[in-house]
Amino acid sequence: MSKRAGGAPTWRHCKTVEHAVHLIDVGVILGWKDARQLTGSMSEEDQSAIVRHLVVRLCERTEIRLSQEIIVESLLVLLANAASEALIIVMLEELFSNPRCETACKTILEVVFSAEYADKGHAGDIYNLSVVLVCELGFALQAYNQQFPGQLKAGRQLLDRVATYLLSASNSNSDSVRLSLIHYFGETEQGLVDKPFFNRVMSRFGHTVLDHLFAMLFRKKVEAVALQYLLENMPFILEADHHTQLIIHESCKFYALKNPDRFGLFFIALAERVHGLDPEQYRLANRALLLQFSALFRVVSEVNSKELGRDLVIALGNLKSEPTFVAVMSELESDRGLRLQFREMIQKLMHAASKNLDTADLVMLKNAKRGRKPALARTGEMGTVSQVSFLAQVAS
Repeated sequence: MSKRAGGAPTWRHCKTVEHAVHLIDVGVILGWKDARQLTGSMSEEDQSAIVRHLVVRLCERTEIRLSQEIIVESLLVLLANAASEALIIVMLEELFSNPRCETACKTILEVVFSAEYADKGHAGDIYNLSVVLVCELGFALQAYNQQFPGQLKAGRQLLDRVATYLLSASNSNSDSVRLSLIHYFGETEQGLVDKPFFNRVMSRFGHTVLDHLFAMLFRKKVEAVALQYLLENMPFILEADHHTQLIIHESCKFYALKNPDRFGLFFIALAERVHGLDPEQYRLANRALLLQFSALFRVVSEVNSKELGRDLVIALGNLKSEPTFVAVMSELESDRGLRLQFREMIQKLMHAASKNLDTADLVMLKNAKRGRKPALARTGEMGTVSQVSFLAQVAS
């Protein structure tokens, strides 16, 4: 067994689960360099066993503060280096199957709230992972409360603590933190008219995040992941307050006019995504997107971008089931500020919607060829944690 000079055990040459278990039991903290070596040499099955043992010991040692801090930091360092969503799931499964789950959840939140990490050189990386982990813990708590109502006596209190911690993290400039917070508060406040946490984070950094994500749509190596994150989270963003609606409009206008071919494809993909969601649950997003597209159509008419106008009309065609569709389109069609050709596009759209026809066939422009545009790159379904990690690395 590897030891420092003087006989103290270390993680430096840890190669087996048994060795790792011993180091955890005697309270040796896992450093960044050792975690990198461990995750590079051990199988995911062995790493899962180590994660499970860390959780078991955390649940047992909830009264010993120093031990709690060592275990939580070791867990964060291991998960950060493994960069594996599967290991986070393993950790949550082990945690919620333990009788002392509730106390351990409180411990995790208390430690990350006041964390002073021993590894100062990688404090930023550990902090980013702590935010990711707290988000996933919040989702797990919410799901557990819904599936087993009343079993966690402090379930609501724990979720409030999660929200408080995450809101305090919104002052961070980390792309990983910001992407995580938008997804967490977007998901947890989805469908609510009042969105106190989500509106606050969008006000703080929503413009910057949308700019980064939209810019990534034009970079081949990252567009697929940026597109997946946007399609999954724009429905939440569309439900936000008036200030956020202005952010969406300004960002979309800038990138649509900068690269109309590519952004037109994004508009169509976004409309298809929103159309495919439960219309009752996402009615706020449907209406907001309809209004956003109608406002952008006026801008596109003003600059006379016919191809982008056509793409917007096709996108609008996906929203025809929205109850206010006819009223909004009628108002747009009667807008004398629209160029004649753009007004005709709206008339064709309304005719197509009333007859349940294919909008794309009716608004096809002269000499336009089917398939002339490449499709936006798509990726295999990545989990949110992997999306955030990938996009944050690209942005940094």
